[in-house]
Amino acid sequence: MNGSGWFKFGAIALAMAFCLFFGVSLATQGTERIHGPLTKPPGEASAAGVRPNSAAPAGAKKSAPPAPEKSEPVKKTAEKKTKPAAKAPQEPAADTGINRVGNKAGELLQIIAYHGIRAIVSLFEAMLK
Repeated sequence: MNGSGWFKFGAIALAMAFCLFFGVSLATQGTERIHGPLTKPPGEASAAGVRPNSAAPAGAKKSAPPAPEKSEPVKKTAEKKTKPAAKAPQEPAADTGINRVGNKAGELLQIIAYHGIRAIVSLFEAMLK
């Protein structure tokens, strides 16, 4: 390849990498919007590697289960029942202006990513034929 051939190849490779990472970012954001964040809170991360039903090594001794906590007096539990319950948080309105703008911007970005990927594929097809 001459100098301009390498330049074209590099430009196409950069555009392809951009579309790939952009598509992964869009997919991750969409998944997080539906299912919540993908990362676990710091407290759960340390316990994630420990499985409760995993078998202990052959030479290890089994530890005794923790002692059950003593129950509170009946008087305190009765007081807790008489306190008013906290109100459940309300969901934000779905038809607010900022939500519509955000949804349309997300749709636009998805369309751009889709057509960008198709354009890159068609460029590679044209180069290989």
